[in-house]
Amino acid sequence: RDVERGDKQDDRAAARLFSAETLACILSHFPKHTGLSVYLFALGELYDAWQNRNIGHAERAKMVLRARFFLMAWRSHIEKHPDHRTHIHFISRESYEIFLTLCDSLLQLIVVYRQYFPMYPLLPWLHSTETCEHIFGILRQLKKDFSYTDMLYLEPKLQALLLGAFANLSFEEKANQTASGYHHTYFRAPDLDTAALMEWPTDVDLAKASAAAFEEVEQLLAAVGIDAHAML
Repeated sequence: RDVERGDKQDDRAAARLFSAETLACILSHFPKHTGLSVYLFALGELYDAWQNRNIGHAERAKMVLRARFFLMAWRSHIEKHPDHRTHIHFISRESYEIFLTLCDSLLQLIVVYRQYFPMYPLLPWLHSTETCEHIFGILRQLKKDFSYTDMLYLEPKLQALLLGAFANLSFEEKANQTASGYHHTYFRAPDLDTAALMEWPTDVDLAKASAAAFEEVEQLLAAVGIDAHAML
């Protein structure tokens, strides 16, 4: 879809990029591409911290902290290297800031829920634009290039699709029908343990998660010749 229909995007193809199978393939067939493996692992963990339904919040905190330390140390290495430039040898400034925002916002959600909403489970995958993308996908099915006025006029049809027969389709059928490459999983939560999602890490737990995350980043970056401790 990304190649032949350039205005579409395939969420599932993007998600597969961070899968264990992809990492295993790179490590098996391209063992010299250690940097790529480290990058996909660190960023894949950031994605998983938001989307995983079966891990606790202390583990999520460690995952996003690991990603943050990785990105910060990598950027610092590029800035200090005499032959490297961030606009050439690093990800874009916009991507860097988005990734850091993803790290910080999940930590903030955990702290805010712990302090103000401890009686409710934190479901981080619902704190996203995925529902908006779902609606946009349906609207594009009704009219490919719609305006705000079109959206207002199409609202009855939109409701009919969301609440009518469309609601009975499987997740895969919905993804294919609304398409635009979107794959919506925000209501998919098999074996959801709401009690575990209401267990809030203390400040001590978060400090331990931070220390463990930094230690793991040191090991990851050591594999590509970067001293994380010297960079941060």
